[in-house]
Amino acid sequence: MADRFFLAAHTGEQRLSPRIDGSLVALGCAGGLLAELILEEEVSVTPSVRPSGKGRCPDFLSWAILREIREESGHDVRTWLEYLSQTATEKVRARLTITDVLREVPVSGGWRGGSAAAWRLTDDGVRNPEVDLETLFTGAETASGSGMITIPARLAEITLALLLRETGVLRQIRLAKHVTRQGEYRMESWEPRIPGPLRTLVSEVGAARGQSAITPRH
Repeated sequence: MADRFFLAAHTGEQRLSPRIDGSLVALGCAGGLLAELILEEEVSVTPSVRPSGKGRCPDFLSWAILREIREESGHDVRTWLEYLSQTATEKVRARLTITDVLREVPVSGGWRGGSAAAWRLTDDGVRNPEVDLETLFTGAETASGSGMITIPARLAEITLALLLRETGVLRQIRLAKHVTRQGEYRMESWEPRIPGPLRTLVSEVGAARGQSAITPRH
């Protein structure tokens, strides 16, 4: 999920550039990393974040985050968001580079000389976030009714959309007005019906953004 957040939070073909402030990208990536562990049932939120699984993480980055939580168990979600945000963007970008989704592109360092770095997509199979969001917001509603949403894949899609909303990315993605309206309606319906740990995470991401007084780029 953190990977998908990173990709949705950036735009550009030859060189990726963030749609929002870098601090918000980091906050969303941190939220995505925690959401991955929650969805894998490797951590619980009670309300402190504690290990709860067998450590069978799908990749090294998830395992490394889980190891840190095991060593510093008992902190709340906001503390972990603040801590992980310090390096979340770089770690997620590195994972995308290792999996050949991103490629580093050297660029000129300007009149001062030296060199800088940029990244571009290498995987032609990466879908535009607009496509996924439009499908989620206007496709057949499989999360209808009033009961809790429990299907993991559906929870991942919904949680990602909520993280994009809370960090301001969603406002920077061009969707048709009717898609945006439908999405707002569905997200309001979904949010109370996702599991408590994910609901707490989404709420804390929104609160952290509000407290930082960071506004998305226009």
